[in-house]
Amino acid sequence: MEAETKQTRHSSSSESEEDGAAQPSASLEGILREIKEFRRDNRQQLADIKQELSKTNKRLEEAEGRIEETEQRIATVETVLKRVIKQQAALEAGLLDQEGRSRRENIRVYGIPEKAEGSCMVSFLETLLKNQLDYPEATELRIERAHRALAPKPTQGDLKPRSIVAKFQSARMKEDVLRRAWQKKEIFFNNSRFFVDHDYPPAVLKKRMEYAEAKRELESKKTRFQTPFPAKLRVFYEDGVKVYQTATEATRDMVKRGLAVKVVHTSPTLLEEIERLFAWQVTEKRGRGKKGKLCGLPEEHSVPMYKEKLHSFRRRSPERE
Repeated sequence: MEAETKQTRHSSSSESEEDGAAQPSASLEGILREIKEFRRDNRQQLADIKQELSKTNKRLEEAEGRIEETEQRIATVETVLKRVIKQQAALEAGLLDQEGRSRRENIRVYGIPEKAEGSCMVSFLETLLKNQLDYPEATELRIERAHRALAPKPTQGDLKPRSIVAKFQSARMKEDVLRRAWQKKEIFFNNSRFFVDHDYPPAVLKKRMEYAEAKRELESKKTRFQTPFPAKLRVFYEDGVKVYQTATEATRDMVKRGLAVKVVHTSPTLLEEIERLFAWQVTEKRGRGKKGKLCGLPEEHSVPMYKEKLHSFRRRSPERE
């Protein structure tokens, strides 16, 4: 009986040991199986990622090519546009010169009240200029025609009267009238002062009017100045003569000299606007390692252009690995 009991215990202990050895083996197999499945999933996901990267790289290459082509086209357009603008400026300058030459025999008279001329403007001006500029009675000024400026007639008496445009038959007589008027400095009509000047084209007159504040300040300082054609300012300072090409240049220099004027900011020209809008250069081709630069700026202000920015996101395609 005891022998049977011992044998039964020994069999039970053997089975327990076999079951204990089988359990770790089953666990390892499960882990290995899961690792294999995980690796298989990873390989599939990596393959998908590589495929997407390959597609992205192709799209980037296409975008880079289009951007490079667009930059080249813009650079060409900029060159052509600047050339056209320069030609237009030359044509406008020629037209302005022709308009100025067509007005060489004209004068402008400012400050004559409306309706003071009566029924005949030519006779009125002849008499006025002869009396005020001390011409002999027998002198013929030979004014061909005269009329008020082509502007709306002022409806109120306190508004400035329209100027008078007079055309002489002789440019020499016109220059003599201006010389006498400027030498006399002050001329009057019915105790009201009036002025005589050249008949400038509107574009030239607008530029000359930009010097108004500068000229007032120079007059208050008893500083001699001249306004050469078309729209310059020549100032005779104590330290020498200075010629300004624009009102902005004149007022800036006068501020530096201590004169009480405000800097006049003139509108930029069309060419200056174009140069400001196209203040960039085409990027170098890939592989040169250079960045686009803003025109006129030092090296530290260089900025990457669009294609270079795309390169920063570029990844190696799977074919190159």
